[in-house]
Amino acid sequence: MHVLSALLLAAFLHVNAQDELARKPSQLKANVSLLGLNANYELRLLKYATLNLEAGIDMGLAYSYSDYMGSRWAYAMLPDFSGEARQYYGIARREARGKRIDNNAGNFFSVAVGYRTLPIVAKDYYESAYGYIIPAWGMQRSWGKHFSFEGRFGWMFSPRSYNTGAVNALVARLQVGYVIW
Repeated sequence: MHVLSALLLAAFLHVNAQDELARKPSQLKANVSLLGLNANYELRLLKYATLNLEAGIDMGLAYSYSDYMGSRWAYAMLPDFSGEARQYYGIARREARGKRIDNNAGNFFSVAVGYRTLPIVAKDYYESAYGYIIPAWGMQRSWGKHFSFEGRFGWMFSPRSYNTGAVNALVARLQVGYVIW
C-alpha cells in the first residue's frame, strides 16, 4: 500500500513538473495589515500548491466601560508564527482570460497552523499563548511588479488555555504586501 502511494505521488509530481502553464514562483514578501506587520515566504510545492511560512507581530486595541471598573483602554503586541498549506484554483482560466497570475495572483483554499506567543508589549491584556488552526478561503492580486493585495476569510479553532476554554471564531485578514523576490 505504501509503495503504491509513493508511486502515485511520484507520477503526480512528474506530471506537474512537465506542465509549465501558470506555474507560480516562490516569493518572499513583507506585509502590512490594519493591525499588524509580517513577513512571509511562499514556497511552491506543486503546480498549484504552496506552503506559506509567516512570522509577524499582531496588534490589538480594545476599549471597555463598566460602572464598577470605569473606562479603560487595553492593547497588546503579540508575535505570531504560522505555516499555511495553500491550494490555488482557476489559475489557467485566469491566464486564458488575460488576467495576471504573477506574484501568485489567484484564489486559494488553505489550512494554517500557528502559534501566538505572550505579548511583548501590553496594557490590561490578559491572555496566554495559544496555538490555532484556520481553514480559509483567500485571494491574492498583483499591483505592478512588486505590490500585492491579499484577503483571507476563515474559521479559527483554538484550544486556548485552561481558563478561557476553546475558541471558535470567524477571522478575516486584509493586507498589502511588497514582493521582495
